[in-house]
Amino acid sequence: MNRGKRYSRKSRLRGIGVVSVLLMGSAVSGCSGDGVLSEFGFGKDSDSAAQDVLGVQIPYQVKIEGIDPQEEKLINALREVSTSIRLQSRPTPSLAGLERRAEDDVERFETVLRAFGFYDGQVAFNIRKAEPDDPTISDDENGGDGDDVVSATSEPAAGAPAGGEQPDPVDLIYQVDVKQPYLLSEVKFSIVRPDHTTKREATDEELERSNLHLGQRAAADPIILAEQYAVDIMRDRGYPLVEAGKRTVIANTTEKTISVTYELITGAQANFGKVNVKGAESVDEDFIAGYRSWKPGQKYSPEEVKTTRRDLAQSNLFDSVIVKPVGPVAENGEIPIEIEVHERKHRTIGGGVDFSTADGPGANAFWENRNLFGAGERLRLGIEGSGQSQGLEAAFRKPQFLKRRQALVADASAKSYSTDAYDGELVESFVGIERKFGDYWSVTLGPTAEYSDLTGADSPNEQFYLGGLRGVLRRDSTDNPLDPTEGNRLEFNLSPYSSLSGPSAQFTSVSLNGSQYYAFDEEGDYVIAGRGRAGMIIGEDRSDLPANKRFYSGGGGSVRGYEYQKVGPIDEDGDPLGGRSVLEAGIEFRARLTESFGIVPFIEGGNVFEASDPEDLDLLWAAGLGFRYYTAVGPLRFDVAVPLDKRDNVDDDFQIYLSLGQAF
Repeated sequence: MNRGKRYSRKSRLRGIGVVSVLLMGSAVSGCSGDGVLSEFGFGKDSDSAAQDVLGVQIPYQVKIEGIDPQEEKLINALREVSTSIRLQSRPTPSLAGLERRAEDDVERFETVLRAFGFYDGQVAFNIRKAEPDDPTISDDENGGDGDDVVSATSEPAAGAPAGGEQPDPVDLIYQVDVKQPYLLSEVKFSIVRPDHTTKREATDEELERSNLHLGQRAAADPIILAEQYAVDIMRDRGYPLVEAGKRTVIANTTEKTISVTYELITGAQANFGKVNVKGAESVDEDFIAGYRSWKPGQKYSPEEVKTTRRDLAQSNLFDSVIVKPVGPVAENGEIPIEIEVHERKHRTIGGGVDFSTADGPGANAFWENRNLFGAGERLRLGIEGSGQSQGLEAAFRKPQFLKRRQALVADASAKSYSTDAYDGELVESFVGIERKFGDYWSVTLGPTAEYSDLTGADSPNEQFYLGGLRGVLRRDSTDNPLDPTEGNRLEFNLSPYSSLSGPSAQFTSVSLNGSQYYAFDEEGDYVIAGRGRAGMIIGEDRSDLPANKRFYSGGGGSVRGYEYQKVGPIDEDGDPLGGRSVLEAGIEFRARLTESFGIVPFIEGGNVFEASDPEDLDLLWAAGLGFRYYTAVGPLRFDVAVPLDKRDNVDDDFQIYLSLGQAF
């Protein structure tokens, strides 16, 4: 037997041709119908029919040889398109059927090789008895020398022992010779404008934006994707109606190189024209059009179109937003822009609950209208009640106030407090301007006023009337407000206050809060999250400050493991005194183990200091383990934390927290 025999497509076709003539002659002379043809491996579902009649199957294993193991993507692509691998669980009743599968794979494999830049690649195959060292097949199943090549012209039951036993297993081995890969040697643009055509080589910048570089393997995917990048390049240059024309790929078989020419039919260059709004119902069309990020007559830019669509989507007024140019370009060189929206419901009623061992249960409810007067004005009214505070709050926001990306904001609250730090009533109000800049930054500035009648440890039992200025600089690049997996948050707060009536007090509060999130995997199932807080008050001694303006630490949103406000100085009764400076740090690892369940080990530390510039920065530390149940609106949080620096007769052995959303 010839051990090195390979089956080429030509020899296979010649063999089938001879057998076909003989079988057709026998069928015509002996009987009619598909039954006889099917038994000989022809006709519809021939393999299945033969298997039913003969009751045999030829088990086989598939091997792909000749490829560098480092070419994992190529190997995986070959296995994905392979018919013989896909149908391996349904073995054929004949070697001829297995050979047909292999022939089909040869064509598929050569197509894949070309897609990976191996344009001269060749594929052949062998069918032979399974090798003895095949871990999936026992020595008894091999039944002989594994190197023996099996004849492809065997009868359907060939190799099957007498008495109805199954035939010996075989190996289907593909020998892949990738040959020398072709390299990308040249990239050209053929730019077809309304009045002339320009042919030139792509610049270094255009190659970089197209994710191409000369000398790379000429694989199909990056060459095809680069065409869309080239279209985007021309759109960025003010051609909104550019289209890709004929792509020409020329192979140099001598040099083993590929040259690509992209045809770009630009149409006319255009400036932004009139904005038309479609789909608006209760939201004012002029208000929607005011979200455009470009000035009238500005050169067309797809980046400005994306910015406008993003800002409209973030307004929380619409379920869907489409912003696109609608041709043709007018005689004045302008192209109309269409904004098509689908409004969502603008009124919401909601609420939440929380719980901690120190503070007991708490609940809140709210009503919100996000389109109060037809131009995206948002009014939110809320009520809350817990062991610490009870009261009402309201917030108002008018977007696009006087100019784009600017909002008028206002909030107010009236609450009664009963905490270990202080008891009494507090009324606060604020009106200001919020201005967004860049993708993630915003600044808020405006006057604030408050009235307080609070009694606390080491604090004056007097009524304060304060006026001040609130300035907040924020950055938020996170991907999810309740369960961030990447990005960061930063908030710098500067607020000077002065007495309007009552006891004299002048001070300035400065604080910095930040958090960072890093995901170890693309899905965001494993995240490391860290947070920090620092603050100081300048101007008054602690005893002269209103109790609510001091810094406190401890609790579910601060240092878990300690009671609310209990981290820091305390009096002889164990009540927190607060301080003029604060420092906190924490880190946790969020592991989402299943679709709906996760665990979060964490460690946090913090302290409050009497002085604004303390010399001793020792922190009180705590550690714990959290459990997360993931819902459609956010993760349900259950945390258990223990104080590592427990103070006798002050701190409990542990604290439990239950709420919606991550701790930070």
